Amino acid sequence: MSLDVPPPTLDVPDGWRLVSEELTTPFDVRVVTVTANTRIYEDVALRERLADVTDTAATWRFVFASRLRIRPANPPSRALSALVTDRANSRFVDVLAERGFESIDRADSRRFDLGAGQDAPARASGDSGRPTTEATRYRASVRFDDRSVPVEAYFAAWAGGDGEFLLGGGAYPLSVPDPESFDPEAARDDLFSMLRSIR
Repeated sequence: MSLDVPPPTLDVPDGWRLVSEELTTPFDVRVVTVTANTRIYEDVALRERLADVTDTAATWRFVFASRLRIRPANPPSRALSALVTDRANSRFVDVLAERGFESIDRADSRRFDLGAGQDAPARASGDSGRPTTEATRYRASVRFDDRSVPVEAYFAAWAGGDGEFLLGGGAYPLSVPDPESFDPEAARDDLFSMLRSIR
């Protein structure tokens, strides 16, 4: 069984940089192997601007994309999709904690359009006729100096066809020490635009 899983691709805005790429095998038993290729990008421009104001190199804003391959390949089922989403949501919370986020709470979820070009089977379509998936929203915070900055994070998983799932998520602050340099609503729009671009 080949462990070669092509990396996911996504469109990131200017000022973002690939900071990590990892090929892992999170699950391997004799009958089933799950392999993941994950890329993490950070908004380096925002981090550098805020480092001057805060004297800290905190991770303020990031996005990740993963391609998860299950072998032998099976068509996505509701049960398999639920299992993948549940396990990946748990791992996303761990990733947030590893990146320095605190007080991580699951807030709610919402459906969103995956956008044009997503043609994998077995997904409900929204009003647009395009495939949709559910994104889970988390509330968290990041500490710097003696302050706690509120953060919002989202995670989503969807079937990518042929025994593959695509996973995506990210986080952004809801306020920053230099408010003129950051708009949280634009950050949310950017995050969902990047999630829609995952292939």
